[in-house]
Amino acid sequence: MQRETNTLTVRRPERAVAQQADGPVSFAATTVEVTAAPEDGPHLLHRAARRLCEAAGPGAVPVPAGGELTARLGPGLHASMFVSTEMRGDGAGTSLLRLNLRLSGRGAAPSTASLDHWAEIWHRQAFSAPEVERVAGELPLMSAAVGRLRHGKPLAGFAVLVTGHFLTDLVHLVGCLAELGAPLDAMTVLRKDYAYQWRHRVHGHLVDQGVRVVDATDPRAVEEHTDRARRLGLRCLALDDGGYVAPALLDRAREGSPTPAAAGAGAGGGRAADWAGVVEQTMSGIYKLRGRERELPFPVFSVAQSRLKGRIESYWIAEKAVTTALELLPVLKMEGQPALVIGYGNVGSQIAALLTQRRMRVAVHDADILHLIDAHESGYVTDRDLATLLERHEPLLVFGVTGRTSMSTREFEALRRPAYLASVSSRDIEFDLPALDALAARDPAARSVTGPSSRTHTLPGGVDVTVLAGGRPVNFHETDSISNLHSDLVYAGMLTGACAVATRQAPPGLDRSWADAVLEESGLLQDYYERYGPTATARPAPWPASGRR
Repeated sequence: MQRETNTLTVRRPERAVAQQADGPVSFAATTVEVTAAPEDGPHLLHRAARRLCEAAGPGAVPVPAGGELTARLGPGLHASMFVSTEMRGDGAGTSLLRLNLRLSGRGAAPSTASLDHWAEIWHRQAFSAPEVERVAGELPLMSAAVGRLRHGKPLAGFAVLVTGHFLTDLVHLVGCLAELGAPLDAMTVLRKDYAYQWRHRVHGHLVDQGVRVVDATDPRAVEEHTDRARRLGLRCLALDDGGYVAPALLDRAREGSPTPAAAGAGAGGGRAADWAGVVEQTMSGIYKLRGRERELPFPVFSVAQSRLKGRIESYWIAEKAVTTALELLPVLKMEGQPALVIGYGNVGSQIAALLTQRRMRVAVHDADILHLIDAHESGYVTDRDLATLLERHEPLLVFGVTGRTSMSTREFEALRRPAYLASVSSRDIEFDLPALDALAARDPAARSVTGPSSRTHTLPGGVDVTVLAGGRPVNFHETDSISNLHSDLVYAGMLTGACAVATRQAPPGLDRSWADAVLEESGLLQDYYERYGPTATARPAPWPASGRR
């Protein structure tokens, strides 16, 4: 698969062309690249054109014209659509097809927001069969887990809700859930809004499969999924990423709604939907349940706290976070500079080690005294009070890895020199951005020393504080985070956890030992060791002959 262009490219036509009174003026174009057989080109083009016209309204109809399709999308807005094929000389059965969209019209070009709207719709192109095969080849542990678990279709009676980053591995995860029996037309995916390279194509693929896609911030998403499952006579099960599901269900129960594990007569005579359980893969999701474990009417399978995730995946995340954060900085000599890591858990400890390897002077803070002792005895500068540590160590670069808000007004006021803040938590909760805005002496949007996605605030006293990636996790910034070969292990663990929740008796609540026991007896870690251990032969994942990275 090739890189997609996520926005339309606005063209500035020559003055003579722009002043023509007759005929349209071209002002925008975009292309989606798809790996498929050449003969599939016309079919793919017609589907893309129909998608565009459906979004435009009933008056928009694709019309053949000289080897292209044309359509009128609105007053003064004309679309030309055509497919082109990259020439190949290797006799491969698949080619790189380009689905091209050009917009033209009379007068001024549409707004950027309008162009982005049409670009997103055009790029919601489902993955082709060769592309799906290629993604699956990068995720062998998930496929092997399905092979071990598929007997009896353990998820056949469940309406599955998935909270997902819109990366290509999500396409295979949904496919694996379907192979395990989960009906696609009863599935909901909550979309986490990050600017991933393939997000529009992933969205389009899920919709094409019959999956309902909802924004993760929609406050009614979990309730609506529950209601739909009830109408279908299915039980509910979630694979969550960031605590979007269980806390929402507990909040509803506190408001007086029926308990999420209630059973009874459902609409149409079916069984009412009840929640079998939730699989959670992030510590931010676990933190949201702190103090509420006794309220849980179902088990939470904590991949987040498992030894599988903590001991293996953490390094990959830390390496990606450090690399991306350093790329976002202006040109600076980092050797010998002070850095601070807030949160000395699985990922934070790896970040501290990586920064030390880069010859930075590293300090660590953690609210957990055992973690703080561990950091101190590992040779890092520490202090029980974060503001004091900030004032004393004067870090140039700060990583927030707590999964909660780690810096607010008091901590910002303790900064004594220009600093760069990098979040490694899901969403933008690590740094209290409203508090930082309130402290800033001038408009934060007016300055950006590291690029348009980072924000520089000048605090009283003249201290510049730059929030990298706008406070979003740097390991997700304009990238596909860790590779599919790395996300494979945790997603395979989530599939294993989902089947355990669906088929095994477990007490309600949060028991991390249960997840460890299930994962370590499942054969997943043995599979991982056989594939990547000392006797494994290093080899790339299988790619079709025509595959292109």
